[in-house]
Amino acid sequence: MILSIPHQVFDVSNIHLTNFIQDKYGKTIARLSYKDKLIDFHDVSILSPPLRVIDYNPDNSRLRLDLSEFINFQIKMSTLYEYLINTLYIHQSSFLNYENVPQEYIRRMFYFIIDGSVLSLYIYPTAIVMKPSNVYSHVADLKTGDVIRCIIRLQGISQVTNRSDLRLRLHHSVPSMWQL
Repeated sequence: MILSIPHQVFDVSNIHLTNFIQDKYGKTIARLSYKDKLIDFHDVSILSPPLRVIDYNPDNSRLRLDLSEFINFQIKMSTLYEYLINTLYIHQSSFLNYENVPQEYIRRMFYFIIDGSVLSLYIYPTAIVMKPSNVYSHVADLKTGDVIRCIIRLQGISQVTNRSDLRLRLHHSVPSMWQL
C-alpha cells in the first residue's frame, strides 16, 4: 500500500521543488516533495476522486479522465501547474540557467497533463487495475464510462529535449488503480 494524500486535503502550498539533477537513468529532473505539519513525502502521491474514463489509447499509453464532476480537484491540478510555472519563472537563473525569459515562454515549455476538465495520465497498457470483484485486469481493458480511483504519484519535472527545444513535463506514475 502506498501512503497518499486524499485529493480533498491536497494543498499545493505544501509542495516544494528541488533544483534539476540527473537521476540514475540519465534523466534531468527537478524533484517534488510534499511537506506539512504531519507528513514529509519525497514525492507527491495523491489519491484521486472517482473519475470517469473518457478513453484509453494504447498507442501512446494515454488514459484520459473526466474531472468535470470534481471542480476542486481540477482547480488544484491547474494551480499546481501555475505554481510550477511561477517558481521556474521567478528562479529561472538557478533552475533553467535563463535570464529575463518571459513567463509565457516558460508556460509554453510545459507539456500539460490537464486540459480543462480532462486529465491525461500516461500508463502502460499492461498496468494492473483492481476490479470490484477483486479480479485484476489491465488498463487497456477499461472502457469509456468506467469509473476508477487511482494514486497519482508526481515525482518531479522532467526536462525533455525535443529537436533543439527544451520542454518540461510533470513526471508521474500511477502505482495503483481500482475500478469502481
